[in-house]
Amino acid sequence: MPASMGNAIHNSVEDLCNLELTGKNDEETGWLPSTAKTVLDQHWQIEHDLFFETPRHPRWKPELITKAHNGLVGALNILFMKAHIPPTQLSQISIGTWRELQEIVLANESTLSSECGRLIGRLDLLISDIQDGKSVGWIVADLKTGNPPKVHLNEKVSRQLRFYRDLLKQNNPDHPPVHAEGWYSANQTVHRADGPSILDDAFEAWGGMKPTEEPLQGTPSNTACAFCEWKAWCPTWWVARRDGELSPGSRFRDEVVRLVRFDEESGAALFERTPPVGDDGELSGSDHRFGAILRGQALEQLRALASSDSDGVLFLGSARVDGKIMHLGDWSEVLPWSPMLRSASQ
Repeated sequence: MPASMGNAIHNSVEDLCNLELTGKNDEETGWLPSTAKTVLDQHWQIEHDLFFETPRHPRWKPELITKAHNGLVGALNILFMKAHIPPTQLSQISIGTWRELQEIVLANESTLSSECGRLIGRLDLLISDIQDGKSVGWIVADLKTGNPPKVHLNEKVSRQLRFYRDLLKQNNPDHPPVHAEGWYSANQTVHRADGPSILDDAFEAWGGMKPTEEPLQGTPSNTACAFCEWKAWCPTWWVARRDGELSPGSRFRDEVVRLVRFDEESGAALFERTPPVGDDGELSGSDHRFGAILRGQALEQLRALASSDSDGVLFLGSARVDGKIMHLGDWSEVLPWSPMLRSASQ
């Protein structure tokens, strides 16, 4: 859902920056609030449709459109600031003022790639750095719709922004001074990402991702595994749980189980925990059984698996613990347990 909201805001900013205003009177006001709402509503519907076309999705939250609208307004206010347009209500922005803003936008939603084509990035905005009415350089801006940093940019975000900056500089040898910024629409703050080039590190990382017959060595940790989307294919994670290297989690847990009983109508199920044997994804039975109540997407997933040729060994993702009963819903996953022991060799 945060990704859908972010996409709606990003794409709305792009469309508004690209508005065709030929024939419009420079003095006209009152047009921007309704235009911005129409554009956002269109992208909100597009994201809604894409959301439900995705097999693995949580609950759609229509109430977040209010937050999306506030995020769009926040992003536009940062643009006004960069164009040195005094703060004002959107309804007071004239067509002429919007044309002034469009003049500082050099590119938006553009793809950046290294000369060799191995590295690719997606640029949100490239604008002129205006000082005393003149352009003194370029600003690589990345619009952020999540939580703003309390003080400094997260190192991962800083590397991302510098990556875009460095690709742009490589593609434009005669570039003026360039710096990168993260624009946080939630509180309308701007955070600059300074530091050395990271292209050498990026090429090294690219080389480390070449497919091999043997998967990369697993490095399980509570931090790395907490939100990993690949646990259903990772025997290393389940072995680390067995060996006590990882905590099971308190409120939400991931489990590998065998389905014992299932009532498709009520959503009640009984599962048997299946601990790993060895390090290669083999499982054994156990005396550890627990009940679960499934709703929404999780229930639909288990219904489909129960009626298939699956052998009943399942990965339960984000099961909420409530006493001796687990609850799975739209926030959860029910997938076949299928550890990936070999990868492609080409």
